[in-house]
Amino acid sequence: MSMLCNLWTDFQHWISNDWTDVTFYIVMSIFAIIGLLALVSFVKGSYNKDGKIKWLKLIGSVICLAIVGVLCAAKFA
Repeated sequence: MSMLCNLWTDFQHWISNDWTDVTFYIVMSIFAIIGLLALVSFVKGSYNKDGKIKWLKLIGSVICLAIVGVLCAAKFA
């Protein structure tokens, strides 16, 4: 457990101190835009006439938005 805490602390230090604010916001914006576009594509595809759910788009969207959440937690928490 201690190793995981140290890994999180190192990650927070890397994001907070080694990245500039511009780099952080560019990376966060790219992942947020990709996640939101995948989510919109999933919603549009779900209402298609074939009725198949596009699970890969939903999973990709969740992963991209989770990365944004982790980056924000590392930077601001």
